[in-house]
Amino acid sequence: MQSSDHSERTSLPQRRYLRVAQALLSEIQQGGLTAGARLPSDRDLSAKFEVSRASVREALFALELSGAIVVRHGDGTYVADLSRGLFKRSGHEIGSTPEHVIAARLVVEPPLSRLLAANPGDLDLDKVQHELDLAARLIDEPAQLPDFVNHSMAFHADLAAMCPNHILSHFALELVEIDRQPLWVLINQIVLQDRENRLKLINDHQRILDAIRSDGPRGAEDAMRDHLRLNKEQLFPGQAGVEWPGL
Repeated sequence: MQSSDHSERTSLPQRRYLRVAQALLSEIQQGGLTAGARLPSDRDLSAKFEVSRASVREALFALELSGAIVVRHGDGTYVADLSRGLFKRSGHEIGSTPEHVIAARLVVEPPLSRLLAANPGDLDLDKVQHELDLAARLIDEPAQLPDFVNHSMAFHADLAAMCPNHILSHFALELVEIDRQPLWVLINQIVLQDRENRLKLINDHQRILDAIRSDGPRGAEDAMRDHLRLNKEQLFPGQAGVEWPGL
């Protein structure tokens, strides 16, 4: 897998409905729309964001699937209580469940990090550090959460693209690509709405990068595994040590 392949993946899709969904999610996360609040009508949201009502309906559908809002047919659309965390969902609409994605990443990315740490001098780790620094600057900028998520996923994609085992690199990039799908972007934003979670993410990424540079293969593998287990805990509080059957 060449880095040129990865370069085509680095930009999030700029769909109108996703822009609306991200804007509404930002309002929810910053307290402009509180848990239990009723959202304005499709017509009002269409006028507010200067998009078609069809785009508004797509945005609300994406937010419903991500767990940010609840649609009560015949009643209205309401803000969900994000403090209660993400609930399990079928995953059919987004291709796979969060459980499956985390389980697959735990299988693929720790050994990939081990391979990278075997010859760190052959890697352009300054590029990865730059991506990490860009994300770190946005920790206290909740309005720029979409950019924070984008830079954070680029960290994983950059490491995957550098792996000398091109098959493992391909698998890792495909998993990162799932997290770049619009609905997964929203799920990641929900998880990272809290500053503490954003700070933990940055600290974990720095630890992984430092381990690849100087802690050797075992240290790098452990750092990546610990990080992904933290992701699992953030998605499913209280289940960090639980093994999911069938994964």
